Amino acid sequence: MCPSSDPVGGVEHNRRKVFWSATRLALRDGQLSNGEKRVLVKLAHAMDLEDDEPKIIYDAVVEGKEAGGGTLLDKREMRLVYGQVLEAMLIHTDRSDDVLAQIANLRSMFRIDESEHRAIARSLDRQLDDIVHRTFAEEFRMRLKDSVERMGEIFDSVNLLPRKE
Repeated sequence: MCPSSDPVGGVEHNRRKVFWSATRLALRDGQLSNGEKRVLVKLAHAMDLEDDEPKIIYDAVVEGKEAGGGTLLDKREMRLVYGQVLEAMLIHTDRSDDVLAQIANLRSMFRIDESEHRAIARSLDRQLDDIVHRTFAEEFRMRLKDSVERMGEIFDSVNLLPRKE
């Protein structure tokens, strides 16, 4: 049986633990913004959490408890989840620093390095015409570019991933 996390690389594989960490981060200021709520809803959906799991996990965070149980994500699923949440953030949120921190946290938990992050962003750009109405495409591209740059700044400032030597 696969462990819930990789002790060497720090990759989080457990769906409940990923959602717990994302919820805990979103609640660090005591409230959820609309953007943070949208990211959490998309994350729960992208990870195929059961209908009652987000509430159970949210309640655990509020009570200061860990989230037990949960099923595992493989590396491919992590990349898909990250791409879906990134897409939802770009289309449906305000892209505040709190929301970008949510995405950076997810990137850190899944150990998505800069090249993988940019590859996912390029993939979103290639799929743009299928994702959004054509008149929104240029605005989406500007949001994508701006968000990738801003998230990189936030990501670098908190130094979540160890630097390669």
